[in-house]
Amino acid sequence: MAVLSYVKNITHLVICATLMLGATSMFGQDNIKKTPPVKLGGYLIYEKNGHGLIATVELVGKGDFEEAKKKCDDLNTNGFDDWRLPTKEEFDLIHPKLNYKKMGTGGIFKSTWYWTATEIDKGNAWTHNLNTGMQSSYFKDFKCNIMAVRSF
Repeated sequence: MAVLSYVKNITHLVICATLMLGATSMFGQDNIKKTPPVKLGGYLIYEKNGHGLIATVELVGKGDFEEAKKKCDDLNTNGFDDWRLPTKEEFDLIHPKLNYKKMGTGGIFKSTWYWTATEIDKGNAWTHNLNTGMQSSYFKDFKCNIMAVRSF
């Protein structure tokens, strides 16, 4: 419910603030701390017509870009060995399900930067922040957290 003020420029601020408090964020997050269902070895991120994307239920580790790719490729957990580093676009699907604000401090994923498999050039690749949803390029020798995904 908005309280209208007759002071110039304040009316807009009060209405916008009220609407923002009542709405979900741009990623569809709300205040409910709920983990996605676990299926086929990890968190179910996306499913349609029998195909989808699964994310690991634990942090794979931390490392530079090449270490991140190798750790995901070598990962054998929960009965599956076809894990890989998620792409920049896949993190757009992962963020609403596993972001820090949704999972809270009880979640295993940290409010920090994660490698994506999407390379920019020889020395840079995209990263994703699980707190803000922001994606940015980093030098490949930078140490970031690692999450793995698998398709089904």
